Formats: sequence, C-alpha cells, structure tokens
Amino acid sequence: MKVIQNIQNKFQGFIQACKRYPLSVVFLVAIAGLNAYMIQQEADDYTRYLYSFFIGIFLSATAQHVYERFFEKTMQRILLMVGAIILTVLYFYTIGSSVDYDLETTIKTGIIFFALTFAFMWIPTINSKVTFNKSFLATFKSFFTTVLFSVVLYAGIGFILLAVDQLLFSLDYKVNLHCLNLVASLFAPIFFLSGTPLYLSKQDESTQSLEEQADKQEQIEQELMVPKVLELLLSYIVIPLTAIFTIILLVYLLQNITGEFWTNNLLEPMLVSYAITVIIVYFLVSTINTKSAIFFRKIFPKVLVPIVLFQTVSSVLRIQETGLTLGRYYVILFGVFAFIAGIIFSVLPVRKNGWVAVVLIVFSLISILPPVDAFTVSRVSQTNLLKETLVKNNMLEGNKIIPNASIPDEDKIKISQTIDYLASMNYSKEIEWLAPYNQRLNYQFEEVVGFEPVYDESSFSPNQSYYATIDWKGSPLLSIEDYDKMIVFSQYDSPTLSAIDFEVENSTYDIISKNEDNTTNLSLINEQNDTLITIDLQETIDQVAASAQTKNVITLEEATVTTENEEAKMNIVFTSIDIYDNKYNSEFYLFIDIK
Repeated sequence: MKVIQNIQNKFQGFIQACKRYPLSVVFLVAIAGLNAYMIQQEADDYTRYLYSFFIGIFLSATAQHVYERFFEKTMQRILLMVGAIILTVLYFYTIGSSVDYDLETTIKTGIIFFALTFAFMWIPTINSKVTFNKSFLATFKSFFTTVLFSVVLYAGIGFILLAVDQLLFSLDYKVNLHCLNLVASLFAPIFFLSGTPLYLSKQDESTQSLEEQADKQEQIEQELMVPKVLELLLSYIVIPLTAIFTIILLVYLLQNITGEFWTNNLLEPMLVSYAITVIIVYFLVSTINTKSAIFFRKIFPKVLVPIVLFQTVSSVLRIQETGLTLGRYYVILFGVFAFIAGIIFSVLPVRKNGWVAVVLIVFSLISILPPVDAFTVSRVSQTNLLKETLVKNNMLEGNKIIPNASIPDEDKIKISQTIDYLASMNYSKEIEWLAPYNQRLNYQFEEVVGFEPVYDESSFSPNQSYYATIDWKGSPLLSIEDYDKMIVFSQYDSPTLSAIDFEVENSTYDIISKNEDNTTNLSLINEQNDTLITIDLQETIDQVAASAQTKNVITLEEATVTTENEEAKMNIVFTSIDIYDNKYNSEFYLFIDIK
C-alpha cells in the first residue's frame, strides 16, 4: 500500500508541476514535437528553435518563482509569462540562422542556461526562511531522482519494444527514438519540476494565518532534509576523500611554490575541479551536523581561498606568454568567483550563502555581454599578441604577412597558437590584415608564414616518449651512390642486432652491435678485428627526434644521420622510431662506404 501511495503522490506531483509551470510545459511540448518532426525528417536541423525553446523553459520557470516570491495577482503572473515569451523571441532573432555551426552562440546559450538555473534556485530564498543551501539541495535531489526514474522508465520501455519486435512483429527503429524523445523531452523535465518544493509564496503570506504559514514551513523543511544515505555518503566518503586530496594539493603547492606550480598547465583543470567540488559539497553539508561536516564547513573554505588565489595569479601570469583565450578567461573568472565564495563561506553565516549565487549570476552575465565578454576580450588579446609577434620579427608590412622561417621557436609557437585560435573561432575573417589569408591559414599555413605549425616546445628529452615514421610519399627516392652496401635493420625484437658480414673489394667486414650501459653501439669491424667506426643508436635516435621537433611524420632529411671518419662512412635512414619507458626501438637502412 505504501508503494501505491508513493506512486499516487508522484503522479499528483506531476500534475501539480504542469499547473505550476504551464508555460514551461508548453515549451517542453514544443520541443517534443520538434524532436519528433526531426526524427521523421532525419536531414533537417532546427537547432535555432531548440535553443530558443530551452531558453523559454528556463525563463518561464524562473518567472514563475519570481511571481511566487514577490507577487500574488493573476494578472502579474500573466505579465511575467508574456515577458518570458518576449525575451525568448528576442533571443531567437538575436542568434540568427547560423547557430548550427556557431560555437560562440552555443557557449553563450549554455552560460544563460547556467545563470537561469542558479536564479531558479536563488529567487525563492530572497527574504525567506529557506536558505539557498536548502534550495540547492532540493534541486540536487530532484535532478538525481529524475535521472534514476528516467533511466528506469526508458530501460523498461526499451525491453518492451524489444520483446514486441522479437516475439510479435517488427518495429521501425524510429519507435525507439520517439519513446526516448517523450521520456527526455516531457517526462524527465516535468518530473524534475515536480520535485521543486512549493515554497512559502507572497500569496501565502497575505492569505494564510501565522499558524498555517508555520505548518507549511515545517512541511517544506521536511522536504528539504538531507536523505540519510546522502548524509552518510558525504560525511564518511566524500569529505574524507576531499580532505586527502587537499593535503596532497597543499604539499605539492608548498614544494613547488617557487617553480613548477606557475608553469604546469595540467594543474588548471585539476584545481578548477577541486574548487567546484568544495563549493558543491559545502552547499550539501550546510545542514548536516556530523563532526566531519562541521569540520568541513569551518576549515575547507579557508583552505580554498589561498589555493584558488595562487591558481588565478598563475593563470594571469601565463597571459603574458600565450595571450588570453576563451578557456583561460573562464578559468580566471571562475578563480575570482571561487575566491569570493571562499570569503563568503568563511565570514558570513550559512543563511547568507545566497550571495554566492548572486556573484555567480553576475559573473555569468559579464562573460557574455560585450565589451567585456569572454569572446571579445579573448579575440582582442589573441589578435594583439599575433600582431606584436609578427611586427617583432618583421613579418607584417601594412596588411601583408611576410613569410619568415628564421625566427625563434618561442615566436613560432605564439604565431601558430594564435592563428590556430583565431581561425578555429572564425575570427580571422573579421581582422583586416588577416582576412585575405582566411582559408589559407588552415591548408597553406607554411606558405603564409614560412614554417609549419609548432604548438609546443620542440626540445626533446631523452626520457620523453616518442614515435615517428618517415614520409615516403614526400621522399620516395633514396640515393645509393657512393656507398658499397645497404643493410636493413630492425631493432624491435631485442636491444642487440645480429652480426652481419659482407665483402668489399675482397676484404671481409662485419657489422656488430654491443649493448653497454643500456646503450646500443653499432660498429664496423675489419678482418683484423679493428673497429673502423661506431654509431651510438640511442644518441642518434635522440638527435633525429630533436631535429624533427618531435613530429610524428618526418622527412627523409630529418630521418637521416651520417657518421664519417678517415676509414669509413655510415649513413642511417630511420624508417620508424619508437621510444617508450626508456626503451629504444627502430627500423632503419644502413648505408656503408669503405674508404
């Protein structure tokens, strides 16, 4: 009976959500209908409409929370709905028709979704007894409950369709897609909205007695309690793991504060992930009173502040070398946000945590509104860095780029990275002196600037993993004149090579290999057992890797190494090189000339 009652409650909540968010449901029905049409048409793409409908869903749901918190008349609710519709239409015409291939529009739309989601959680807590932390928890629970129910529902439908297809009659594969569309476009979003508590509204405050308001508030508090399973998971698994990772991070920071920390690019995503984890966990444990949760609330915000401060400073310093890209803009902006959030968590009481949501919404809007948005700022930064580097190397005269291969490697890297960024973001056609080269930047880069793209340091370390093969299409001919013999070697099977003997002008010679001190030496021996010439294969392979700037496809010239003395000359042409875990493998042609 309890199970049946729970199902009835969920169904009633589903119906209640449709009444509470009618405009959002209309947009959801529109999305489901559009998806169904796209499934049938297959070729057509209506991304512009989908984005607009999604914006409409978020705007109308947020507008409903604004109405519940600040208004009580039906006409006011209608006006808020009309406002949401108008903003949706404005968005539709603002993004234009090129949205299918426009990364900027896609990212900005995602940021709008993100900001509206936090507004959706924050608005009910304004001047309310419900804190933002509890609203965040309600959304968190509703999201994962929705995922669980949706997965189970779709899996069940899938098994039913499979049974019908295998046992009764054949079904078109599109039936499965239509079912997925209904679950994802209608059931899941409405089920999620049904999990949003009906907070104490302005109308409740005006029409209900204090006793009725207290009863409803108590009911809301019951809905906002942390589930026991989640409490155990946070207190005894998530918090201890986060603490261990924090200790490792602090030890690394203290050990490398004067060196590697400021140049290690791998730390950026790691520290951003760490900051996100700390902030989310803080929101979730704000109402938990276990010892570990209390410890987390007291200590971790104070630890978060210096970590994100150092990382933000590190990211800012890297701008001088690489310019400001879209990704680094958001890393720095998030670092500033995390720093402010850490201060708020450390100084203000839990009930004031809503300010974190306000800061996040403001920063989100800043990042998409010109002229300080991420796209404008990064485009200007990368354009200026490219222009400065070209001018510095006398490669820009008026609006014409002058090819120049004899420039420092660090400048080659800057030019390659900035051009790649501007071209990938489709900004090159907007820059007056770069527009004439727009298409050629992707396919004729070397003709434009005088060298092949270089995206990282070309110096090769002996401990570095590396693999390369020769470009036979570009170098199909090998000259064998001036050489007496050619021998084919493969070093993949063992570190030493089998001895090979041959004759030149009635004299016998041997090619032998010796493995000494983890290096393989290839030696030419005469009849008197004298060593005429020796080649260190490891050193030779390192030389090829360094000269090829660690490219994976190398030219004949880059693959060739010549060693010569007064008695003999040996020329090695590597066809493949493989360095891994300090083990050297290779295949090569050895040309020998006896003097």
